[in-house]
Amino acid sequence: MPPAQSTLHPVRVVAQRTGLSPDVLRAWEKRYRVVRPHRSAGGQRLYSDADLERLALLARAIAGGRNIGQISELSLRELEDLITADETDRASSSRTAEGRQLKAGYFLGLGLKAVAELDMFELEEVLRRATMHLSTVVAIDQVIVPLLHEVGERWQRGEITPAHEHLGSVAVRRVLAWMSSSAVVPANAPVAVIGTPADQRHELGAKIVATTTSYESWKVIYIGSDLPAESIAMAARQAGAKLIALSLIYPVDCPHMLGQLQAIRGMIAPDVLIVTGGKGAEAHKQAIANYGIRVIKDLSEYRILLRSLHPAPLGI
Repeated sequence: MPPAQSTLHPVRVVAQRTGLSPDVLRAWEKRYRVVRPHRSAGGQRLYSDADLERLALLARAIAGGRNIGQISELSLRELEDLITADETDRASSSRTAEGRQLKAGYFLGLGLKAVAELDMFELEEVLRRATMHLSTVVAIDQVIVPLLHEVGERWQRGEITPAHEHLGSVAVRRVLAWMSSSAVVPANAPVAVIGTPADQRHELGAKIVATTTSYESWKVIYIGSDLPAESIAMAARQAGAKLIALSLIYPVDCPHMLGQLQAIRGMIAPDVLIVTGGKGAEAHKQAIANYGIRVIKDLSEYRILLRSLHPAPLGI
């Protein structure tokens, strides 16, 4: 016998309380059967309090670095024990995390010095060393992204020239290509198409997303920058993509951006997830969401999404 209607929650409430998007909820239910929601007379999914509790615990475990495929069958007690153990481990390793942050700051300082001196070879060497001493994730999040941001800020303030900014961009592109070449991607991995839509010519954000996606065991089809909606949609259909990730950085108020996104959504099957990120996406977050396209706040949120949709195989 189903619970009373008053104790059931619609998907929007579950998404708000757990932080899991409706897309992720559907994927988890279809692939892993983590919960089995009830249906209203109109066919809408309704979740019990027990479903809500389970989904909230799964979301906490995923945020702690777990893969949904490895925890989907755990009981509530097992999930609670796992989360407690993970949080205890993280607390005990806080000194290690502080050490990594200090190292990241050290490499960031060296990288900015190399940019100021127009020494591209030194900059590449610094970024490669940061990856080996820290990790790919830490190097991207705490060295490469802050480096690009700071170089851009200094350029806008007139403290460095366009030559300095271009040198930094070239070096980062080369290091990202080197990182991507070492990613281990299974032959049966799902496909993600990554690039930027028409009039969005700044592609470093897309390249960072592409490298991040590869390290989460996805097969990446990188299509470059400034592509019309038809080309992006065609690439996704031909590749059988499960995900389209688009970087929207500059111009923030491009007059064609929203129309391009709406067109892409209309040409792609509803079960293909489309995500966007960058200053342009944040500036038009609500309008983009109205098209059924998700706006990602940062790389940490993006990694959680990738892991929830396709956990990396054991040993990868």
